[in-house]
Amino acid sequence: MKIFVVNLERAADRREAILRHLGELGLEAEILPAVEGVKVDRATLGPDAEPGLSNGEVGCYLSHLRFWQIVVERRLPHAIVLEDDVVCSPSLMRVAREAAALMPPFDAVRLSALQPIRGIPVATLSGGEQLVLPTKHPSGTQGYMVSLQGARHLLQVLSVPKLPIDNALDAYWKHGLCVPIVSPSLVAEDASIASTIGSRFGSTTPWSLRRHLTRVAEAQRRKITVYLMALRLRSRLHNARDSQTVAR
Repeated sequence: MKIFVVNLERAADRREAILRHLGELGLEAEILPAVEGVKVDRATLGPDAEPGLSNGEVGCYLSHLRFWQIVVERRLPHAIVLEDDVVCSPSLMRVAREAAALMPPFDAVRLSALQPIRGIPVATLSGGEQLVLPTKHPSGTQGYMVSLQGARHLLQVLSVPKLPIDNALDAYWKHGLCVPIVSPSLVAEDASIASTIGSRFGSTTPWSLRRHLTRVAEAQRRKITVYLMALRLRSRLHNARDSQTVAR
């Protein structure tokens, strides 16, 4: 399975470190040149793009967008993308292959989380890892896998940067995307390496009662939507297993 690493051309130390780390795990990766957000002409993003995103957030979003495009252009059945400041579990490829065997119906499978994972389990893998449909924001795009169908779907619904890329993936349920997360995480942020994204969009938004009530209502809608998605997903996976058993 192809692995890509998003890396700024000027960040040679990060590039060498992540390739060395992956090499120690017996893995190879292709460097995906990251987009320098400061060099992006915001006018090219279209009228629906969020103007409040930082240069780092724009660059990060467009870098991941480029990853989806490459998966489609090369017709890769599945592919993994990693950011260049991560530490990976030795179980990464085993879990990725097992999850890939279940795709579709998944568009993507997140391999990392910056926040505690909360949600509805839909499948259990051979090592005891669970695939969970998040009902809370796991945050982070340190590592995830997409299918070819998933990359096409992501390009259809998330081609314009309206939120930071991880926030956009957190809102998968709004866009008809099926994006479970592996629990426990297999890719972790290396705390010793400083982020290149900068301040987060919305981090300075003042609290208001209206905004709070809106978030509470959205959280409830999310739980219901994800619950129904989990029921459908479990049914599909169960039927697929039954079909495989009969075929044998």
